[in-house]
Amino acid sequence: MDMKITVTNLQKLLASILFILFLSSGYSQAQVMESRALVVASQEAILSSELAARIDNIAVKEMQRFKKNDLLIQFDCSLYEAQKDVVSANANSALIKLKSDEQMLQMRSIGKYELELSISEYEKAKSELRIAELNVERCQIKAPFDGAVEEIVVNTFETIQPQVELMKIIQTDVLELEMVVSSEWISWLSIGHPITVYIDEIQKEFSASVSGIGANVDPVSQTIQLKGTITETDPALLPGMSGRVLF
Repeated sequence: MDMKITVTNLQKLLASILFILFLSSGYSQAQVMESRALVVASQEAILSSELAARIDNIAVKEMQRFKKNDLLIQFDCSLYEAQKDVVSANANSALIKLKSDEQMLQMRSIGKYELELSISEYEKAKSELRIAELNVERCQIKAPFDGAVEEIVVNTFETIQPQVELMKIIQTDVLELEMVVSSEWISWLSIGHPITVYIDEIQKEFSASVSGIGANVDPVSQTIQLKGTITETDPALLPGMSGRVLF
């Protein structure tokens, strides 16, 4: 009788252990994967001048936000506008001469080579006019995207030379996440995988998705880099913030 009770108790104990192991396995498979992440700007740029000119106006200040195509810097364009007027007059003269030579060719007053020379001069004048127009357009530097000014390194009324750095800007309408996770995760991670990030500094949650998976695994730490794109926008969310990511 005692033997039967012992066997029965052992069977119950074994069943309990198997049940606990089953629950533990199910929990392990269902648990949410987690990682730390850094918020970064999706794009940044150091703006520089394409011509030599005096700065007439800096239309933004450091930390100020702007929209795409907003004016950032205005140069004194009087010299380039005058050059454009001269080149425009030359192009007009070349066109008048071309029309005149076309009529003279019909009257056999000139040969075809003289006309071809007039055509060539007119095309040259048009190209020079386009260059002059581009220089006038470069007198204004406009925002290439929605963003904010991180740093301004010049001042109004300074005369700058080509390729001189003027200001650093960052894109703010699209923010990204940088993460480092276990290399084992790439067996189930894919581009577009939905994730949720909780930002520590502002204590807010945002939806995001995996937008990039590293090309190589770190052989020492056995980790891989991930990129994520935050699909929601919030003026309070800034590059440099960090948070917890749930996969």
